[in-house]
Amino acid sequence: MKSDSDIRKLVQDAQAGNSEAFEGIYGTFATRIYNFLYRLLGSREEAEDLTQQTFLIALKQLKTLRDPGQLESWVYRIARNEVYQKFRRRKLDSGEEDGAAGKDSAEPRENRLHANPEKVLLNVELGQKLQAVLDGLPIKLREVFILAVVQEMSYRDISAIVGRSLLSVKTDIYRARLTARAELGKYLNLEQGAGIDSQ
Repeated sequence: MKSDSDIRKLVQDAQAGNSEAFEGIYGTFATRIYNFLYRLLGSREEAEDLTQQTFLIALKQLKTLRDPGQLESWVYRIARNEVYQKFRRRKLDSGEEDGAAGKDSAEPRENRLHANPEKVLLNVELGQKLQAVLDGLPIKLREVFILAVVQEMSYRDISAIVGRSLLSVKTDIYRARLTARAELGKYLNLEQGAGIDSQ
């Protein structure tokens, strides 16, 4: 990850029209934005599309960013807005609930390729269960859980991204953690029970 001063320089250069500087911004944040979108949407294809859309919007609107130090939360807000627009369009088109369509079992990009095959299988299975748990959360809880737990952001940064108070963010993260822990706990207990039965 680049330093704050490096990011500021990239933003200033990109705002002045330097395309290489914008490529540097994309290279710094694209994977994190993709992983955020993948966890929100549960679909690799949709996450890839919205990642591209997010950075196209960022490129067009970069001159409106007054504080280069706020670049990361600004890009996350663009990505988040794109997700909310997608959910609104889905509801209008088909009347379905938030995030109910377009799911696939593709793994997020952070998976390691050359690990122990058994561990990879367990990680994939657990990752799919985690995604199912995330899909079951209301979008308001899902986004803060992903930012806090998966992307390890500070509550203050999350508050800036989602535009809610620190207290509201903390409360929602707590509620999301309780739900996720309960659902994953059920899954892990079932798996342990199945292991005992098969012996």
